[in-house]
Parts: sequence; C-alpha cells; structure tokens
Amino acid sequence: MGVHYTLREKGIGKWKYDNFTLLLSAGLLLSIGNKIYELLLPLLMYQLSESSIIMTQMRTAELLPNLFFGMFIGVIVDRVNQKKWAMAMVLFQALILFVMYEMFGRGIYKPILYYLLGFMLMTLNYGYFNVQISLVKMSLPMNKLTSANAKLSFVETFVGIMGPVLLSMVLILSNMEQGLLIAAFLYAVSYILLMRLKVNEPEKNNLETSFWADFKEGWREFSQNKALKSMTFFIMVANCSMTVVSTTVLFFGTEELKLSNSMLSFLLSSAGVGGLLGSLAARSLRDRYSLGILFGMSILLNGVAYLGLFFTHHWLLLVPSLLLNGFASCVYTICAYTFRQEQTPAALMGRISGITGTLFRFGMPVAMLLSGWMMDVLGSSSVFISASLLNIMLFLLYKKSNLWQLP
Repeated sequence: MGVHYTLREKGIGKWKYDNFTLLLSAGLLLSIGNKIYELLLPLLMYQLSESSIIMTQMRTAELLPNLFFGMFIGVIVDRVNQKKWAMAMVLFQALILFVMYEMFGRGIYKPILYYLLGFMLMTLNYGYFNVQISLVKMSLPMNKLTSANAKLSFVETFVGIMGPVLLSMVLILSNMEQGLLIAAFLYAVSYILLMRLKVNEPEKNNLETSFWADFKEGWREFSQNKALKSMTFFIMVANCSMTVVSTTVLFFGTEELKLSNSMLSFLLSSAGVGGLLGSLAARSLRDRYSLGILFGMSILLNGVAYLGLFFTHHWLLLVPSLLLNGFASCVYTICAYTFRQEQTPAALMGRISGITGTLFRFGMPVAMLLSGWMMDVLGSSSVFISASLLNIMLFLLYKKSNLWQLP
C-alpha cells in the first residue's frame, strides 16, 4: 500500500515505530497548545474590552469553522498531500498565535481582526486533527492501528479534561498573553516533529464526482440511523449549555466574585480534577449502568452543577459545582463518543465524525452570542439558571425516549 515504516523485531509495540512516536508527540503538544488558546482568547478579549459581549463574540468566531467546514473537510484532506497539509496547518497556527501575542501585548483593540484570526486558528486546527488519523494509518501496519488510535484519543481526551488546569497555569503568568507565546512555541516544536515524518502517500483521486459521492454516502448512513440522529439532537442541545457555562465562569469569577488570576486559576483546576475523576470512573460506571442511563444522568448532573453555580456567592461554593461539572462533562463526553463509535461502520467513521461533529456544535454560536447579552444585561446568574433548566428539561425529554433503554 506504499506505507513506509521501519520494522523492528516482531512483537515490539507501536512505541518503537518512529513515525507514530512523532505523531503522538506532535498530537500531545498541539492538543495542549489548542486548549490554552481556546480558553485564553475569550479572557484576553474581556481584559482588553471589559465587555462580556466582545468576549463571547470571540468564542463564537472560534466555533464557526466546524459549522462551516466540518462536513466537508474530511473529504478534502483525502485529496491532498497529507504530510504537507498537516505541516501547513501547524505552521500557520504558530504564526497567527505569535501575531496575536504581539497585538495583545501592544494593546491593539481591533475586535473584528481578533475574530478573523480566531476563526482562522480553529479552521487550521480542525484541518490538522482531521488528517492526523490518515497519517497514522500510513505510518503503522494494520494490526497496530486500533491501539494507536486509542493512544491518540486518550491524549486528546486527557488534555481536554485537564483544560482548566492548563488555564490555571497560564493565569499565574505576569501577563496572560504570554500563554499565546507558549502555545506558539508548542506549535513550532510540533512543526519540526512533523518535518521528520517519512510516509509514502497513495495517488490522489481528484475527480469532483468522487468528492460528492463520498459525502453523500456518509450523509446517507447518518440519515438512516435513527438512534444516532436522536442522540445527535440531545448532544447538540446539551453542548450549547456546556459551552456558554465554561465561558461564563471566567466572567463570573473575575467580574462578579472579584477573584485574582491566581485564585481563579486555583478554583478552575477543580473542574479538571472532576474531569480526571470522571475519566477514571467511566469504565466501572459503564460496567454497572447501561450507556443510555449513564448518558442521561450526565446531562442531569450537569444541570445540578449549573444550579450550584447559580447559587454561588462565595468562592468556596464554586469548588463543588465546578468539580461536579467536570465529572459530569467527562462522563457525558465519553458516552457520546462511545455511542457514535458503536453506531458507525469503520469505513465511514471519518465522514460520520465530520457530519455529527458539525451538528454537535450547530447551536453553539447562537448560544454564545445570546449568553453575552444575558451576562451584560442580567448578569452571569441568568446564564447559569437558564443552562440548568435547559439540562433538566432535556433530561426529562431524554428519559422518555428510546435512548434511555440503550444497553
């Protein structure tokens, strides 16, 4: 198949394959860099503008690439030189992050320019992680792919869970924009790692009919799977509340609780601890409860956590709510992705991931814009109570659906 890798002694694990080690290392650095700027940019925008609306609009700009390109980008990357594509995605992100660091450092206030750069960052980021799985396939023999993808998935999930901890470390810095410089450095190192990849790519089929045929095949599979469509609806709605709450907590801590960056960073780490506990408990919970029940209960627990945030008037009360939110969000995410994998044929995984990934985020931009106005006019508590009520109602609706009976 034209795959180039160095065979070691039979039986030695994938860690000995140089290409996979490079990809895993790059994936770890990129996941950390992405999580840093994803959490930091809205906070920097608020620091610069002192406007919750501007802050949430920055987050909205970052969410739009998946909405616009998510369904198609998986087909596009199948048609290009994938190593060069991956390197370009990483290099341009490093350059954009450095430009943004300079802009924030100089106090340049041009919101539309920041929105555009944030949009470009997330587009490039999505472009890289979409091609990553193809590079892995070209770097390893077939019998190593499952465990290799599991390792990559673990890295991305773990970094996502520990996002608040990463943000807390950045907030301790004397200047928050230095976090962007750290992210740019991580991307630059990743670019150097990717340069060392040695893969022989198959010839590309660039017929336009093949592009649409591939896309239609994935959409047809999704449309015919009633359970997957139903689950996608519940995830789409629940994701709206998760996204707005994660951003609102930053505004709530700095503006309403008047916390210092160091104190806020300490408190945010409790959500990361909750996520880590959730990742450790997920396997045993799945053994005791069905996937359907576990997913539904994670929605309800998030609703309870949001209600706790609504009643929070002191930083001590913030910790249990964030801890529960981190735990429930982790279990929720694991259930959602496990269900999608169980429902999707292996040959269509990339296309179904693109389609569902877009739909999962479909309501987020509108929810973020709305939450910004709510924070500005009614305060953070209005967002927390709205998110709580939404999750509780969503849980009651879910419990009446067939998904509750999923094994």
